[in-house]
Amino acid sequence: MKKAFTLAEVLITLGIIGVVAAMTMPALMNKTRNKELHTAFLKTYSELNQIAGLFKADYGVSVSEYLAGSSVSTNAGKIFSYYKGSKITNKGGQGVADEEGNFVAFYPMNTLNGKAYSGGANSHGKNSSFFCDNSVFQNNQSGALMILNDAPDAGQNGPVICVDINGKKKPNRYGIDYFMFIFTVDGHVIPVGQEHKNNTPYPCNSASGSCGNFSNVGAEYCSNTSSNIAYNTSCAYYALTNTHPTKEGKDYWTDFLGEVYSR
Repeated sequence: MKKAFTLAEVLITLGIIGVVAAMTMPALMNKTRNKELHTAFLKTYSELNQIAGLFKADYGVSVSEYLAGSSVSTNAGKIFSYYKGSKITNKGGQGVADEEGNFVAFYPMNTLNGKAYSGGANSHGKNSSFFCDNSVFQNNQSGALMILNDAPDAGQNGPVICVDINGKKKPNRYGIDYFMFIFTVDGHVIPVGQEHKNNTPYPCNSASGSCGNFSNVGAEYCSNTSSNIAYNTSCAYYALTNTHPTKEGKDYWTDFLGEVYSR
C-alpha cells in the first residue's frame, strides 16, 4: 500500500506557506530596497567629495569660498559640470508656474513619516519654498537628482545640496532616498547633521522649508514621527554613520527605517 498526502493536507501546507510568505516578504523587500538605497547613498557621498576636491584643484578655492556671497543659480553649472553626463532635468528649480500662475512642484515629496510635503510661500508664490531651491535640478549617470540651496556667508560652509539618490523613483521621502549634504570651507562635503569647525549654528526649524543657508545638528533633526520637514534635515549624518538617532546599539538602514515601515 502506497502512502501519500491527502488533498486536505496539501492544501493546509500550502496555506501555511502562504501565510509565512505574506508575513516575511514585506520585510525582505524592505531589506533589499534599503540595501540598494544605502549603496546609492554611499556612492553619492563619495562622488560629491570627489567633485569638491576637483573644484578646489581647478579654481584654487573651495566651493564654499567660491560661492560665498554670490549667486548660486548663476554658478551651479560650474559644480554640476564635474558630473560626467550631467544634464538639466528642469528649468524652474523645485517647480514652475502653471498656466494659471499656480506653483507646481517638479515632483511630489514627502516627509520621513510619509506625510505629503508642500513648500511654504516665497517670491514665487504659494507652495514654492523648499530647502534647496536656488538652482535647477540636474541628474547624473546614476540617475540621482541634485539641487542647491543658498550661498554661504564668507568663511562659512555651504551651500547645502539636496540629492534624491534614486531620482524620481519612489518613495521620494526625506531621510530614505532624499538627503542633504553641505560643501565645506576646507574643500570637502559632509552630511548635514555633522559638526564642523566652520558650521556656525544656523538652525532651520521652519515647517515650510523657508530657510537660507542652514546647518541643523542634533538627533531631533532626524525624526521619523514629526511632520515638520525641518526635523528631517540631518538624517544624512545618521545614514552615513549607520546609527539610530536616538537608540544606542541600533542602526539606521534597518532599525530606524524599520520603525518607519512598521507604522
